[in-house]
Amino acid sequence: MRELKRLYRIKVVFIDWHKTLCSRVFFQFIKRRNKKLFDKLEHRLFEEMPLAKFIDWMKGLVNKEEIIKELCQDDLNISTVSKIFQASCEKMKLDRPEYKKWIKRIRDKGKKVVIATDNVDAFEEYTVPALKLTKHFDAILCSSSLKYLKHDSKGKKLLFFDDFLRNNNIKYEEAILLDDDEELIRFCKKFKMQGRIISSPEDMLHSLMEIEASCDRCEF
Repeated sequence: MRELKRLYRIKVVFIDWHKTLCSRVFFQFIKRRNKKLFDKLEHRLFEEMPLAKFIDWMKGLVNKEEIIKELCQDDLNISTVSKIFQASCEKMKLDRPEYKKWIKRIRDKGKKVVIATDNVDAFEEYTVPALKLTKHFDAILCSSSLKYLKHDSKGKKLLFFDDFLRNNNIKYEEAILLDDDEELIRFCKKFKMQGRIISSPEDMLHSLMEIEASCDRCEF
């Protein structure tokens, strides 16, 4: 009963991208046609590159051109890798096409649905327009533009979310985050933001359906 009451009061649903809405990885589309190149790019991006640099990329302190140069090193062509990188971002897709149906139904009932992702500049430049995400979501919050990650805080503010909430006159307790990061969900709850851990596409669908159903309930 208390859970239903909290869901009824939600004004915005924040949804993570990677491993929540989309489980595809960089360069996945070339894996079958060129496994050797796929393995090389994956290794350089996720094994050789220091984690600190990847975080800087997500915070907008490093751009994709710098990353691509590092991926190429001395044996790969920058133009070729740039095209592969762009195509990789543009070929991302939602884990379930049904997500759009339930997101639309939630939005039709007056709730906002927003992508909230710790992500790189290429996501906004390539993935967002390729998938027409601005058509299906009320806003796209991306760390590379905001310069904050979702766990960044100051005092009583979650810096990643605070401007959006304040500009839309929404309280923290009137927001819910759907995310695969259990630690982040626990952290956001300290700021009174609601949260759901998403560990599979089925979890995602169930959560969307439950939130949509709560829109029709009378306040308790």
